[in-house]
Amino acid sequence: MRDLVEQAPSELDEQIYAAWDSGKKTPRVIAREMGVSRMEVERAIDRCLPVFNSQTQMRAYKREIHKLEDVGTVYYAKAMEGDIDSAHVYARINERYCAMQGWSSVNIRLDPHAAQAEAQPSRHEKIRDAIFRMKYGPQWQPSDTFAPDGSLLASPSTAPSADGENRTEPDQFSPSKQK
Repeated sequence: MRDLVEQAPSELDEQIYAAWDSGKKTPRVIAREMGVSRMEVERAIDRCLPVFNSQTQMRAYKREIHKLEDVGTVYYAKAMEGDIDSAHVYARINERYCAMQGWSSVNIRLDPHAAQAEAQPSRHEKIRDAIFRMKYGPQWQPSDTFAPDGSLLASPSTAPSADGENRTEPDQFSPSKQK
């Protein structure tokens, strides 16, 4: 594969590019008018355009996002003043912006895996429930020991011990407090 050497666009290349960029003429029509081959018209257009690589793609992407944001700002202001047509245009601009960012209603609303994951209890809850069923028996239900807000309810057997020490205080278990 031979290396491509970038050439600076000539004046004819600039004229061909201007005719093509106006959108009114196809490469075939431009070739006929300029007296060159269609392939030469395409090469001239390529010489006038920036190199196609990730840097130029990113720059072009950022430029398009910026344009959408600028235009969207104008139509949003008009829409907030009550202009229905501007609101419609803003909605379309916002759809395009979201599509370019990878956001769509399909991604947000129709994710069956996320919907199923929310319906099932977490691994922690499953383990906790198994431990409490072992402790309180197979009839135990999560509502038996937890308040509706999720806080742990005190069991009736939580009374001070016979020796008068309350073992539920955290500082009672620290090594520095041990005698």
